[in-house]
Amino acid sequence: MKLSWEKIKRGSRGLGIILFAAILLELISGIQYYYAKREIEDEARKLAREKLENANLLVESAMSQVEVATMNVRQFVIRNLSNPKMMFDITRIIMEANPILDESAILFVPDYYKGSKEKIPRDYQPVTFRNDDGSLTTSDYSGSDMDFYTRQWYFEVVETGAPVWTDPYISYTDGDLICTYSVPVVDTSGVMAGVLISDLSLTWLENFVKEGAGSFDNSFSVILNKLGGTILDTRDGDVPEELKEIGAEIAVTGAGEMKLDYRDTASYAFYGPLGKSGWSMAIICPEEGILGDINKVSAWLLGLSLLGLALLMLIMYLTGRNIVKYETIKESKQKIENELNIAHGIQMGMVPNVFPSFPERDDMEIFALLNAAKEVGGDLYDYFIADGKFWFCVGDVSGKGVPASLVMAVTRSLFRSESLHGTDPEEVMRSMNSAMVDINRSDMFVTMLIGRLDLADGTLDFCNAGHNAPIMIGHDGPEKIKVNPNLPLGLIKDFGYRGQRVTLPMGATVFFYTDGLTEAENPAKELFGEGRLLGHIHSGDSPADIVKGLSSAVSEFAAGEPQSDDITMLAILYRGGIKSHLSIRNEVKELEALPVFVDSLGLPPELVPNVNLALEEAVTNSVMYAYEAPGTGDVDILSTVRDGVLRLTVCDSGKPFDPTKAKDPDLTLPGKDRPVGGLGIFLVRKLMDDVSYVRAGGKNILRMTKKL
Repeated sequence: MKLSWEKIKRGSRGLGIILFAAILLELISGIQYYYAKREIEDEARKLAREKLENANLLVESAMSQVEVATMNVRQFVIRNLSNPKMMFDITRIIMEANPILDESAILFVPDYYKGSKEKIPRDYQPVTFRNDDGSLTTSDYSGSDMDFYTRQWYFEVVETGAPVWTDPYISYTDGDLICTYSVPVVDTSGVMAGVLISDLSLTWLENFVKEGAGSFDNSFSVILNKLGGTILDTRDGDVPEELKEIGAEIAVTGAGEMKLDYRDTASYAFYGPLGKSGWSMAIICPEEGILGDINKVSAWLLGLSLLGLALLMLIMYLTGRNIVKYETIKESKQKIENELNIAHGIQMGMVPNVFPSFPERDDMEIFALLNAAKEVGGDLYDYFIADGKFWFCVGDVSGKGVPASLVMAVTRSLFRSESLHGTDPEEVMRSMNSAMVDINRSDMFVTMLIGRLDLADGTLDFCNAGHNAPIMIGHDGPEKIKVNPNLPLGLIKDFGYRGQRVTLPMGATVFFYTDGLTEAENPAKELFGEGRLLGHIHSGDSPADIVKGLSSAVSEFAAGEPQSDDITMLAILYRGGIKSHLSIRNEVKELEALPVFVDSLGLPPELVPNVNLALEEAVTNSVMYAYEAPGTGDVDILSTVRDGVLRLTVCDSGKPFDPTKAKDPDLTLPGKDRPVGGLGIFLVRKLMDDVSYVRAGGKNILRMTKKL
């Protein structure tokens, strides 16, 4: 009995050790499972929050741009209510300055222009919308079978007198998903004139919803309106009731998460507000989609541990989990890279990058380059010509990456909208600073230089907000221009920006850049510096030679060292000598303006008849043949006098047409036997010293020169 008891005790000790080992292994397995589960939940939470934050930033940025642009243009509408036909131009201007808009329109209250001499329709509605190819079409929706006065964006604004964002709906124009921002237009007497609207395309938001949570099976997204109602989802309205109940509170309570049962399945719901719209977005992930794999692996570990293989299975599990995690991270990284590449393309499309930018002009030449250190960056430049003035800007947003790129987009939009009605760079800078301080939630700022070059006399007005001083390049070489010390944009709302003025001599070039150029480093951590910058700029170089030469010099200096900051360069060559500019519609009666235009050039009297005849023949070609119908296009005539030579340029945006290809007529034949055509360009060649044609930038450009 005693021996048997000893055996029992020894056996019990061995069994206890095995049992203890099994319990220990199970405890280890349980701990591993707990931390693995928590880590995967945290990863799901992180991915969902990143997606919600990105959607929130994009929606807020887009809506802010639309609100700023619309409110700025509203003042322009009010000032021009007495000219109802000008409303078509205003809707086109806001569309040209804001590529993110799908449509802009002004719906006037019924019979607002009753009694007008121009016989304006009762439901007058000038509209400009963006086509699929990016071009703009301006139209009049007056008399449409759609009763626009019953739309939310109209009657709610009229009733409340306040701006309104609508919930998303299907566009009447192209069938895309859009939402509308509308503001009241009240004339100077306090009478409601109508409603100005801007449509924002939400196609990209649909894509966000369709993607769900990306990495997790059976996950999906839903967009809720201010009342908790469903706006967008992929479940045909089958949305958890718990979300509908808290949907109206999300905009107030902010981001959060909850557990719920959806279709009898335990699920996670991550939610947060969406922009300033009062909408919210939620991502629903079934628990099985998040933890399904780890639950299956844990079950295998439990079973195999009872067979003495727990350790091996644990190692296999950990190895397998790491592989899965690596692949998941790799896929997520690839997705982020793809999205950043798309964002890079969008950002590069926001800055002018076609050179020559103004092929019809010979009084100036421009070249620019934006080289981001990452896929997206915070540098920007932009420019346009209005009323003979060349407006431009160069800027550098603090920080890098996606946040800087969003601020860059807002800054560029503000520059376009503010400079369209600003009187000078100093005023534009003040307006932009005020707007940016109001929307600055991340304590970011922008160094910027805004300039306006009068192409008639070379007067350059500019305002520098903490940016690098520009460089003047004349016959004596490069020289920095002293600038007034102003703070960057976005810091102090009422800062008093001071502008300044210089006069560019003919043939001078002005060079602008961001500090990424001078602060580029080589492997020895030396900076490229202003000395090397000035040493690589030479008098007589074209803007393209200056920018490309410096880009090559910086690359050679860096010797493979990664670029640490965005690099932006803009060079402007002012040739000068612009004498006059005339723009007419393609109508025969408009030709009557040509003799007056020629007389204004101050030419020697003996040249006036020949120049007048040559110009009339050239412009007649554009009026008669460039466009499909009379009154549907413009013809621009530019006159330049430089170095004793008169240069005339005739430019239109019609169908390609090269009048110089016409053969000279046979003047030996009687008039009735000569074929129609060819005589006009023949006269132009005889009367002018040189005639040439080029098709550039979608325009027909005919150049004529005459020695004075």
